Amino acid sequence: MKRIEHNCPICDGNKSQIFLLPSVNESDPAKLYGAASGIPGTQQLVKCLNCGMIFENPRYDAQIIVEGYMASKEAEHDSQYPMRVNSFYRTLKKHAKYLPEFGAKVLDIGTAGGAFLDAAKQYGYDAYGMEPSADLVARGKARGLQIEQGTIESHSFSQASFDMVCLWDVIEHLPNPKLALAEARKLLKPNGILLINFPDMGTWQAKFAGRRFWWILSVHLHHFTKKSIGDICLRTGFEAFHFQRYWQILEFGYLERMAVHYKIPLTALITRLTPEFIQKITIPYYASQTTALARIKT
Repeated sequence: MKRIEHNCPICDGNKSQIFLLPSVNESDPAKLYGAASGIPGTQQLVKCLNCGMIFENPRYDAQIIVEGYMASKEAEHDSQYPMRVNSFYRTLKKHAKYLPEFGAKVLDIGTAGGAFLDAAKQYGYDAYGMEPSADLVARGKARGLQIEQGTIESHSFSQASFDMVCLWDVIEHLPNPKLALAEARKLLKPNGILLINFPDMGTWQAKFAGRRFWWILSVHLHHFTKKSIGDICLRTGFEAFHFQRYWQILEFGYLERMAVHYKIPLTALITRLTPEFIQKITIPYYASQTTALARIKT
């Protein structure tokens, strides 16, 4: 298996400059793509000289990446399921004036263990999900949720059958994000809504962290900003009309473990000193993620 050159995922340009060189030598796709948390420091990132998009290049072929996602085991990610449901439900309420009415049919692409589907059902939606990981699909089905294993390119849904299609922290994982959004557009009704939540490379936190930004991971193939999300939406028949910071509620101990994994300074020491009862406390936090809403361009 060999990493191959790819053009810019947004403008298809083939001229770029190095943004970040790898500091970790890891070539096993199972390790690179076998967990949602990924591995920091494994990628060469480049910046498109035409549109400014930052993406991994060269990288593995799409099939190799998807196979890694399909085989992933996600017990740690799924351990925060109740908190994720709560976060999604609160976000739906916050965006209510922009979203479809109760009873709408929604699709969540890359739904993991189904936390968004659970929140959407509570909110009053008829919710369906797609997820490549067999482990997470099994967890979601055990919860009574409507999930099928696969990717947006391999779905079995009818065209123009959904009022909203969501990609929660997914677009940065996709080998071909433009193709995915084009497929999402086919699935949406004419007045449907596209929701994209993404790690935002354009925030002040990201700029301050620079090349040590915590979302630069092996599983994140592309690094978006509000500008590049708006651009990719326009190129796939959408118009982005609303952006908002995304706040989550997760256990403090889980956040500590993720900070250690992402090699944030001093977090390993702090984690060892944190009592267990504090680790179980749930806290709201913002980690440089943005929710974008778009509609089909007329």
